[in-house]
Amino acid sequence: MKITKIFFSPSGTTRKVVGELASSFKQKQEICDLLFFNASKEFTQDDIVIVGMPVFAGRIPKTARERLLKLTGNNTKAIAVVNYGNAHVGDALLELVDILKENNFDVVAAASTVSHHSIFDGVAVGRPDDEDTEKISEFAEKCMEKVESGESLQSEIPGNTPYVDYKQLPFVVSCDESKCVFCYECISVCPEKAIPDDDPVDIDLDSCSRCTACIYICEENARSFTGEAFEAKKPEFESANSKRKEPEFYL
Repeated sequence: MKITKIFFSPSGTTRKVVGELASSFKQKQEICDLLFFNASKEFTQDDIVIVGMPVFAGRIPKTARERLLKLTGNNTKAIAVVNYGNAHVGDALLELVDILKENNFDVVAAASTVSHHSIFDGVAVGRPDDEDTEKISEFAEKCMEKVESGESLQSEIPGNTPYVDYKQLPFVVSCDESKCVFCYECISVCPEKAIPDDDPVDIDLDSCSRCTACIYICEENARSFTGEAFEAKKPEFESANSKRKEPEFYL
């Protein structure tokens, strides 16, 4: 039996949460990073998967959803986790659980966790913190018990169907050419191929999902959100989502 950590994590926080959860398990572990992996893969009845997805405006990111749909189980035990920036989970966790069930995974548990917001950096600073990590570890112990008992998920998952419509954020992602060293890392990490192969300073905003992968991989801090829409929304959003929200667990 092995554990496969499956995640789509442009800013790295969802990967961290999945890693924290997996660290309580003793089985051999593998990684399936959907930021790069885009192919079919089938899991066996003896496998366990921990699937982590970020929340983009109440949904699983469209590209992550398309890639996740290529993964199939064989009554494979699955733990579903969505990770959000202290704003709204929306329909994302229900969507994730639905996809896994439809693709023949046996979902045994689910959770929504909180991390530092990937766009508005004044929200949920330092999350997941020690308190979050302790709760994730306690959840992991209960997940192991569920796997050993053979029980499936019993809790009702919040959310609605049809899911909320996808939204394209109006914010501009720009590159400061004076800081860019033309390492081309942003090009290699962009899941939408929105950055031209020969010009990392440019970006196709119609294709860009604002996932933040290019921003977080840039060691020169050359890439960022800019523009009037972003600057106007930032203080409003940070004020509206300043109250601490807690992770929620479903067994």
